[in-house]
Amino acid sequence: MKNVVITLFGSSIIEARRGAAVASERWYNILYRSLTDHFPETCFPIYNSAIGGQSTRECMTRFERDVVATNPDFCLVMMGANNHDCTRPQRILAEGEFETLMEQFARGLPQKTTPIGVVLNPVIDDWHFASRHPAYQELIKTYGGLNASLELERDSFRAFIRRHNWASLDLCEAFGDNPAQYILPEDGIHLNSAGHHLFAEEMFKIVAARL
Repeated sequence: MKNVVITLFGSSIIEARRGAAVASERWYNILYRSLTDHFPETCFPIYNSAIGGQSTRECMTRFERDVVATNPDFCLVMMGANNHDCTRPQRILAEGEFETLMEQFARGLPQKTTPIGVVLNPVIDDWHFASRHPAYQELIKTYGGLNASLELERDSFRAFIRRHNWASLDLCEAFGDNPAQYILPEDGIHLNSAGHHLFAEEMFKIVAARL
């Protein structure tokens, strides 16, 4: 059997512990079933190297161990989450650091690896705790909202993806004009069941086209 290794890298949206009623309904397990059904002569080992809550800086401290060492055929990566923890300012990335970390990721990938960028989904401000937390009020005032404050790094990642000619899945585009239907109302950021399914369906199209 042919083996196509897929490694997931990022934080909680990629890790996918939340929002699926059972583990088999997490987006990457739905993706696995779709790939296996459509390509029955190929095995698709998936390494979930995402860790919820980590910033891009924190993710990159384990890049060699959790991505490079798996020698993947595909790496599905989200960058730009958890970089503005106003309750712990020491975690906030310095100016230019995000771009440096993205370039470090690109340079360090095994030559065989096809990266697929995943752009962070919308945050529903009214549902997210940070909208009511005193530590975030200056950030929210500066950018006009919590979700709006994330757009600068989304755009940086989009531009990085274009420069490197990567395939990508932009969850803001995928979720369209009514993103709330794909987001957990309990926290305003993690995907609900519909979000997991749409993520898997769109990612399947991208991966399948490259097999």
